[in-house]
Amino acid sequence: MALTILTLCMILVFILSLATKKLSVFTALTLVPLAFGLIAVFMTGGQLTDIFMWIKNGVFYSVNAESGKVSMGVISPAILILFAVLYFDIMLGVGLFDPLCEFFIKRAKGDPLKVALATVLVTMIVSINGDTTTTILIALAAFLGLYKQMNMKPIYLAVIVVTPIGIFNQLPWGGPTIAAATALDVDISALFTRLLPGMVLAACYAVFMAYFIGKKERKRLQFDPKAPKEISDEMMQSMLDAIRQNEPELKRPKLFWFNLLFTLSLVAMLILDVAHGGVLFMLGSAIALLVNYKTVKLSNERLNDLAADALAPALATLAAGVFSGVLMGSGMAASLAGSIASLIPQSIGAHMLPVYAAAAAPAICYLPQDAFYFGIAPVVCGVMAQFGITAEQTAVASMIGQSFRLISPVIPALYLLCDAVKEEFIDFQKEYIKHAWPILPIYLVTAIVLGFIPI
Repeated sequence: MALTILTLCMILVFILSLATKKLSVFTALTLVPLAFGLIAVFMTGGQLTDIFMWIKNGVFYSVNAESGKVSMGVISPAILILFAVLYFDIMLGVGLFDPLCEFFIKRAKGDPLKVALATVLVTMIVSINGDTTTTILIALAAFLGLYKQMNMKPIYLAVIVVTPIGIFNQLPWGGPTIAAATALDVDISALFTRLLPGMVLAACYAVFMAYFIGKKERKRLQFDPKAPKEISDEMMQSMLDAIRQNEPELKRPKLFWFNLLFTLSLVAMLILDVAHGGVLFMLGSAIALLVNYKTVKLSNERLNDLAADALAPALATLAAGVFSGVLMGSGMAASLAGSIASLIPQSIGAHMLPVYAAAAAPAICYLPQDAFYFGIAPVVCGVMAQFGITAEQTAVASMIGQSFRLISPVIPALYLLCDAVKEEFIDFQKEYIKHAWPILPIYLVTAIVLGFIPI
């Protein structure tokens, strides 16, 4: 119980430190768990050096003493983010995405509604690969410049992009679906079949949400779709020139087809898992610099200019490893998991699965994914079985809260997203909840109506 209280205090202090802007994301992710981890050491009678092992496990990797299974820390996504940001920054500089931005500007004709809809539809297609980081990187590269040029709020880009990712992460090859099926020993195809109706409706809501945001931006920017005279040729040309004439000395239009095919090849290899993304983008960055900026002087100048962009999200990612490492290694995650499971009263018997589904949302948000699915879910599954509730039904309920997983402070790619749109993480969370909260009841009601969750 003491560890559970300590865990809740750590999460509360972490949230408040970000909400009140007392600490940056990097310092909050590093120093808050360090302080509470030291308290946990004394509470459990461990050694002071234990905390360094917890952090090492969270950042690098850990090995299960019994099974020998290796669990990777955040070093893998950190390296991917570092070199992927560097690579796409190089591509932005050479003008690879200029034609795409120009296409959307011409098609949207300055209409924020059309831009918002284009954003959500493209993100849905890209997120089919099931990789959060890849989807965010591609969406940012394709749309961030356009949002800035049209004076649309970048925070809306973050919300629109994250919403489909949370939905399509539940595909059979998505991490949460695999974890839930494995932990509860259910067939992954059977689980996905029960998740699919909710996913379809949630995807429809994501499009509606983008439509709603686009309408709001129309009103804020005073855009009238019935008044084409407001979109003059001069204004359109000015918008296009802002892209074409942005750092023209860096652009390489003659190398457009090489850069396009090379980038598509890298993304394809990433999706097909030919090699680790960090390796692909590290090699890709080196080749891109050599081909586009042939002299050592130009290459070094580009690296120096782009270092800050690549380093900031990578640092936040590594710091997230401190948070998750202390949470798992100290036993705080396991203690919280057990406490949350015990909150479900047995008196409501067979009717308590919807309660668990709703309670799972905050747990999924603030616990590492494996901590929830391999810690809480099996415990709850055993309780549910006493009332005739199957493992498949429990697995479906365990997945309901995935709509809030994509605002978790332990997801490294979100810090990249927030850094790109220049928003604090806590502000992004608030904006997401404000617009995307209906997805949770959509999943829950759909599962109940179809009989996947008994009431």
